[in-house]
Amino acid sequence: MFSVREIAAIVRGDLTLDVGGEPRHIVHDSRRTDRGDLFVALRGARANGHAFLAEAFERGACAALVSEHASDTPTALPLIVVPDTPVALQRLAGAWRDRLDGKTIVAITGSNGKTTTRSLLAHILRGRFDVHEAPENYNTEIGLPLALLGMAESSEIGVFELGTEKPGEIAALTSILRPTIGILTGVGPSHLGGFGSIDAIAREKWDLARGLPLESLLLVNGDAGPFRPFVANEKLDAVTVGLAAGQVRGRVVEAIPMLLVEVDDPPLRLETQLVGEHNATNVLLAALCAHRLGLASSAIEARMRTFEAFPHRLKPLPAPFGVILDDVYNANPASMKAALHVLTGYGGPSSRRVFVFGDMLDLGETSDRHHREILKLALELGIDSVLPAGPRAADACLGIKSARIALAEPEGCLAQLRTLLTGPSDVVLIKGSRALRLEELVDGLLALS
Repeated sequence: MFSVREIAAIVRGDLTLDVGGEPRHIVHDSRRTDRGDLFVALRGARANGHAFLAEAFERGACAALVSEHASDTPTALPLIVVPDTPVALQRLAGAWRDRLDGKTIVAITGSNGKTTTRSLLAHILRGRFDVHEAPENYNTEIGLPLALLGMAESSEIGVFELGTEKPGEIAALTSILRPTIGILTGVGPSHLGGFGSIDAIAREKWDLARGLPLESLLLVNGDAGPFRPFVANEKLDAVTVGLAAGQVRGRVVEAIPMLLVEVDDPPLRLETQLVGEHNATNVLLAALCAHRLGLASSAIEARMRTFEAFPHRLKPLPAPFGVILDDVYNANPASMKAALHVLTGYGGPSSRRVFVFGDMLDLGETSDRHHREILKLALELGIDSVLPAGPRAADACLGIKSARIALAEPEGCLAQLRTLLTGPSDVVLIKGSRALRLEELVDGLLALS
């Protein structure tokens, strides 16, 4: 990493106290600050990092990057003062990317599957390379620079994801990261409030391809129709990968309780602990990228078998009554539909299947329609009971007369599940947007055991 003095020069800031030294890490959460770290004070929707400077230094921060507009900032500390800390953070990340010239940098974006594809690819590549993987969901204008700054010079490959909520963000993130490989996992109705249409989302995601050097590899979900016009005009080495369409085709041999996908060329038998056919394209994209980076089919297959599913992302959890399908990390119409098909395929003839229907947020004016469509699908698939968990899901349920819809107050959901899930092979899918905190319901069910 650069020295504190070099960082001040890179971000064009004023250094109040030059104590020398080189930060170990760049952090933005005072609670995660450790000795020798540089703390970046950011203004967020819920908190202002400048209020936690004292805590950061108590935990051992060697310096802090702060805004000149912050009031009551102590000047007797080693501070780098700048007009705008997010801009300074991005400038610092850009300078670090210069230092990483020659490394393989993979960027992944899409409406669904970004995190699964990112971590699956990183897991496969670790069998041969020194790999840096972006932590958690560090895919925003703040998270991505922090993830990039966390990549050591000794790492051979960096694997990152790019997220977006409004037009222009993918282009901005791509310009910071400057990837050498791009992966587009798909397009669906997510963040419609910021984009308005699927086509607008596709154009935004394709900004990753536009930002790649001409010699780059681009892997695209061939089953994603909105991407096809862009692929046809692409000058990069664009390879489409899919089940129904694409230059490289996979076929799903088994989807539940574990996913098995086969490919003829290159020959691959991909066994994973993931569930659901919707994960097949993510598996194919990660495997083909690893193959293009020089891994043998046998090595890819071996690493694929040892990949573990993420917590809260359609992860089956054993329970006394049967199985909890914990999918509470987030939700949009495409992922809801995929999860419902997994629920339908789980269990046996005597299993009772229950769907805790959480709200899908950020769908703009189409929100009511999408919630009604998900409810209609759940009933068409024969789900035994639907419990809405959130006002949007509840509104959709109010318009339908069905004995299979169990309306209850959110706080009564756990009690209702106790009466519905009698076992021993029942299955409950719990899914909704992150803001609903449905993991508390999962924890409550597990505590009953």
